[in-house]
Order: sequence, then structure tokens, then C-alpha cells
Amino acid sequence: MYPSNPHCKGLCGKDQIIPPGDLVPYIDIIIFAVIAVLLVLRLRSVLGQRTGYDEQPQRDNRFDKGTADVISIDSGRRADVIEGHGIDALRKADRSFSEKTFLNGAAAAFEMILTAYADGDLAKLKRLLGYDLLQSFTQSIQQRIREGESLKIVLDELRDVRITDAKVFDNVASVTVEFQSTQTRILTDSDGEAIEDEDTGTRDLIDIWTFERDLTLDDPNWKLAETEVPDEE
Repeated sequence: MYPSNPHCKGLCGKDQIIPPGDLVPYIDIIIFAVIAVLLVLRLRSVLGQRTGYDEQPQRDNRFDKGTADVISIDSGRRADVIEGHGIDALRKADRSFSEKTFLNGAAAAFEMILTAYADGDLAKLKRLLGYDLLQSFTQSIQQRIREGESLKIVLDELRDVRITDAKVFDNVASVTVEFQSTQTRILTDSDGEAIEDEDTGTRDLIDIWTFERDLTLDDPNWKLAETEVPDEE
């Protein structure tokens, strides 16, 4: 005979047998107790470890103080570019600059540009001229073609090539060069007849050209940006 344990008014004897149906409430209590113990153990294991939010010990910040002075590459600025006038400023901005090498290149470019302009070689001029000057040269060449004229320029002698000015501004280096030369210019019409004017014939000339190079680019080549012919006295 099974005693009715929930209704037992006294303590149930140890030799009494509890029916299986009456064990269900006790099993639920045991399960909850086990879960509670496991949660406590889990919390202790987590709280006993450092996480990414733990307060870090104070450290030496000497290296951090310099980060405010670092210029990001994406900012578009270059810390090593120096603005100023003169060859010294140019050398500081471009350590590879050599006055002798530059003048040799300028002399070669002088003849190449004169020849390309006379021949109407826009492909070559595009590699040697800045954008604005290229547009001016292109218009002059196209007008000459429309009028059926042909131009020939012969550089008879290049007597002197010298730098007259140099500067660096807004990451662009500019060098002004004076060329003293003797040139022969022959202009002919559509019939091949020579056109005589003040610009033709053999003359001693002084040309002042300004070359530019963007120091932020890897391209080491200079381009002609401006030309000038000084007034004759």
C-alpha cells in the first residue's frame, strides 16, 4: 500500500515507498537547482577573466603625443615640400634637381619644341607643353593649316642657356630659362611662295621660357608652361 505523501501529516518514514507520480515536483526542483549552480559557476568563470572593457593600467604615452603632428597622405598635403624662391628652395623641394642636367634638357627641349611647332606635330607637343600653352600652339597651327601656309624653323646657333628665376609654389616647381639663339624662319603660302614679314629670315633672338613640374607626381619630366619674347630696345 502506497502512502499518500503530499497529504502525510507527519514525517514519512524512510522505509516508506513514494510512488513515481509523486516524484515529479521534486525532479523539477532538482533540475532548477542544478541550473542555478551551473549559472553561478559560469558567472564566476566569466567575472574572473579580463575582458576588452577592463580598465587598463596607465602606460607611457610619449609616442602618442606625436601623432597629432603626422600629416595623412589622404589629406593632399606633403610635409616635405617647401615653398619659396630661388634655386635653393627648388633643391630643398626636389633633392634630385641638378642645374646642369636641367639646362641640358632645356636646351634639347628648346629645339624639339621649335621643330614640332613648325611641323605641326601636336602629338610631340602634347608631351612637351602644359595644357594652356598647348591650346595656344594648337590654335596657331590650325590657323596656319587653314590658310595653307607652311613654316620651317632652323636653329642655327644656341649661344646661351641660363636660369633667370626659380620658385616652388603649391607643390609646383617653376624654372624660367633665357635662350639666346640665332634662328632662320621661312614661311610659305599654299603656292610655295615665301611670305616676308618681321618674323621671317635669320635673326638673333632672345626667348624666355618657363618650365613647370608637379612635385607630387612621379613623372620627372618638365613641361613648358609659358613663353615670352622681351621687347627689343
